[in-house]
Amino acid sequence: MKYLGVAGVLLGLSLLGVPALADEAKQPVPRVGQVVIESMGPASGTIPKGKLATIVNYIHADKHTWYKNGSRHTAKYPFNKGTQRNLHDRFVLKMRYGLGDGYDVRFATPIVMNNFRAHSTLTPNSVSSKNGIGDTTFVLHKQFLSQREGSPVDMAWDLGVWTPTGGTSDDGVGTGAWGAMAGLGVGHAFDGGRQFVEGEVMYLYRGVGHTSRVDVSDVFRLNGRYVYALSQHWDMGVETQFEYNTDSRRYGRSNNDASTTWFAGPSVTLKLPEYNASLGVSAQFSLYQNYDAVARIGNVDYPTAASLGERWKLEAKLAIVF
Repeated sequence: MKYLGVAGVLLGLSLLGVPALADEAKQPVPRVGQVVIESMGPASGTIPKGKLATIVNYIHADKHTWYKNGSRHTAKYPFNKGTQRNLHDRFVLKMRYGLGDGYDVRFATPIVMNNFRAHSTLTPNSVSSKNGIGDTTFVLHKQFLSQREGSPVDMAWDLGVWTPTGGTSDDGVGTGAWGAMAGLGVGHAFDGGRQFVEGEVMYLYRGVGHTSRVDVSDVFRLNGRYVYALSQHWDMGVETQFEYNTDSRRYGRSNNDASTTWFAGPSVTLKLPEYNASLGVSAQFSLYQNYDAVARIGNVDYPTAASLGERWKLEAKLAIVF
């Protein structure tokens, strides 16, 4: 019922834009605006020269399920003394500045709040929360194909650096690792710009973290979306995000903590062209998850903080261009 309620709210928001369709019938064909999910991907567009885009993403997830090979299991506390839970909230501050000729520079810094219940098996030294500023990514972005210039698609690449700006104490959310990333995005607008489909792929390599001789996991992401402009002020679409985290390694040996997640769901965006702003929301539902990390007590495996998943999550995005 929760899933139906969330989907109903999103559908209701989209229907608010239907009356505006009649009023805007004589106006130019509406064009799609910003996507919603916090994808950390290259996308296919760019920022005009001299323009500054400020973006805030928000993600909320109630992680209380242990996923193994796509199957859901209760995240039991050892000796059946209740269930484990992580209430996860994350804000991501992004800025993008247009340099011209298809180039722009970008950065993204997360602010993470994790609050644990039954935390003694979840985190080191029995901390009940892990909060703070996370690691920051700096990216050079280049759109090298553009539909506006006659190409059949928009296409762009990313080259970036992962920097250890997050705290690395027991209750911190940083990795202590430096890294490098590369990505490619391709998109195609059609129906006069009213419809848009896009995909992007990204790989992030991370080196040794704050724990000596531990190589932090690498990250592979694959994102996709379809967006339809209902009107000059409303978009509705479907977005998906796939992520694979490799095993971390200590002294060259695997820690057996790889993870795979795949989410998809509807999105609705309110566009405010008079303010160069947009506000979007998306409900992302779990299609597949697998977490290898376990805490073994006796002969029984229990989930850790790294292996708790959510059945669905809520994402929101506010974007303003100056």
